[in-house]
Amino acid sequence: MTTISAASFVMINRDDLPVRDLSPAGRSNQGLRPITWSTWFAWIAVAALVPVCSTVAATALLKIVARDAAYRELIMRGLLILAGVALLTPPVLQALVLKSVLPRFSIVLWLFGLLISILLWLMLEYGRESYGPVLFGSRLAPSVQLKLAAMSLHSDGPLTMMQIVGLPWGPLLLWTAVAGAMTSFVPSWIIGEASGLRGATRLVLFASVLGACVASIAEQLTTLHAHRYAIDDWALNGLSWPERLDKLTVRAGLGAVWGATTAIPVVAMSNRRANGPGTIFALHRAGGLVLLLTAPLLIAMLAPFVGYLAGRNGIMAGAPELRRALSIAPSHDRSQGEPIISYSHDVALLLGPWPDAAIAPDGQTAIVRDADHALRLVDLATGRPTRQLADALQPSERHHLAWSPDGHYLALRSNGATLAIPDTRYETRLSRIRLYTWPDLSSAGEFSDQQPRCSESFVKDPLLFSADGKSVWLACDPPTTPQPGDVMALRLEVPTLRVGDIAYFGAAADSGVLRGLKRVESTVWAWQLPEPHLPFRIHDLTRRREVVAVSPPPELTRGLTAQFADIDRDDTARLKYCGVPATAPVSTGPLSWICRILIVDTRTGALIGHEDEPNNLALDPANVRLKRVISGHGLRIEALWQITSKGGELVVRDEATGRERQRIASIAQRPLQMSDDGRWLMTSTIYGSSLRLYRLRP
Repeated sequence: MTTISAASFVMINRDDLPVRDLSPAGRSNQGLRPITWSTWFAWIAVAALVPVCSTVAATALLKIVARDAAYRELIMRGLLILAGVALLTPPVLQALVLKSVLPRFSIVLWLFGLLISILLWLMLEYGRESYGPVLFGSRLAPSVQLKLAAMSLHSDGPLTMMQIVGLPWGPLLLWTAVAGAMTSFVPSWIIGEASGLRGATRLVLFASVLGACVASIAEQLTTLHAHRYAIDDWALNGLSWPERLDKLTVRAGLGAVWGATTAIPVVAMSNRRANGPGTIFALHRAGGLVLLLTAPLLIAMLAPFVGYLAGRNGIMAGAPELRRALSIAPSHDRSQGEPIISYSHDVALLLGPWPDAAIAPDGQTAIVRDADHALRLVDLATGRPTRQLADALQPSERHHLAWSPDGHYLALRSNGATLAIPDTRYETRLSRIRLYTWPDLSSAGEFSDQQPRCSESFVKDPLLFSADGKSVWLACDPPTTPQPGDVMALRLEVPTLRVGDIAYFGAAADSGVLRGLKRVESTVWAWQLPEPHLPFRIHDLTRRREVVAVSPPPELTRGLTAQFADIDRDDTARLKYCGVPATAPVSTGPLSWICRILIVDTRTGALIGHEDEPNNLALDPANVRLKRVISGHGLRIEALWQITSKGGELVVRDEATGRERQRIASIAQRPLQMSDDGRWLMTSTIYGSSLRLYRLRP
């Protein structure tokens, strides 16, 4: 955490450090009073109040008041006064606590010193966040470097202790120490002079820097594990009250961690072995020593838990997850109806928390990404791995597999070179394509993007063979919003993988990013996500023409945001919008949240109809029944599960009529893919990391 306060609390025993002879009357004995338990607790409470009041001030200053609001000037003045009171309260309370142990302490001088520290802190923060300075060899702030490194490991699931230790803590702690020393020097000098003790300034400065480093570590661990949204956005505007309580509780805990940590070195060095009054903070008592050393750790562990209970994931919202944890997973499937699908076996591989697999067209083999991010060929009949494809991928690296229609080639897309995005601190990855003959997996060609620039695309199918198998299309994402002249897709010749054609956004750059590729008869189509006031566009990449441009009706999309677009069949597309419709009553709140699906004719651009469904984000998760559907071979397979149970259902329906033919009670799982030969159904468990194989009998 960035230095919470520019000063640290001094609890120095007057008998442990040499005293300056300030007067013949021995006035130095009055420079410091004994530290009591109540004083120690008061300092921690004030330290916890610092980030809370800073949050209140930021919320008041960033509050937007409508121009036509009643009493607008009065409201804005009230917000300004609230911000001022919130900013002044912690320093004044700190001064009162310090005055209780330092009789010669000057409150006015203290406030002046804090003002200097705040100005220094603002200068440091501006320098850190600007694009100009390069800190520790990177334009990224040290905290951002650490979070990005942690995100690259999160694809494996929760971080282990070794992974946490291996994160780039050095730049973060060095920056925190330097910033803490610079901003705390003046307040430390004020406290040291008021104490009248030699070396007190250095001791207070060391305590403040130590507290800032410990609080920074606690903040990062809280963000990475216990807190699901960023806590470095100080204003609370736009959040619900549970989310506000959650953030305030966690920030108060981090402030208390700083306060408890700053007390350790000072109190430890001023340890007085002689027995004193029971209220004196004495380390010769076991209870005092244990509490002093463990208080920062206890507070750091307790704050996220209290924030969880106080926030949106509190007792009521957390009860479904608790019920699921206590539920018993079904030991075997129970089937009713026709014996269309039946469980066979699991894939015999150690997998990550989100298994990824693709079944080959021959229906005999699947390529599975294991826990070590290696792509392994698995025999579907036995579930056992046979060999490995290429080198292991990086933990955060995305990949995609595509087979040619005749089954002779396998294409693998993975990350290539890193490309810096101009005028930003961010980077993107270029694409690398490797072509193999199937099934012997001998190398047939490779494409490593240099020119034109084809950045990694996040569409569902970024790699797609043409219908004749003589070329493969690669989707490209612009680094920002599409601009005229940006590359939309590349056509690579097979097997050389030379660039045969380039599709540009051109005039269609007025729509959103690319959302998918699809073979339609003998052509390949690509489509863009609609943006507010911009059309939904479908492109025929093979014939270099625009299929259709659809402007969704404003009366159906007003107040809603586009979530995804997909070509459902060759003749229809589905556009999904979610949010609060303009016609919804304001008083209904989240109950009015919906998702609206527009069905569009891809040949004419005409709106066929629309469907509304509740937005699951606005519903009680305990009452939401989640569903995943796949279709093929005349069947429609629906997977149903709830957050409250490890169990679920598979429902097999006739694709044409929707008639239910089989229902299986099993563990919670989602269908991934049916083999092209109609023999296998592969599923992945929801609350686990295994792949299950079912025999399919249409």
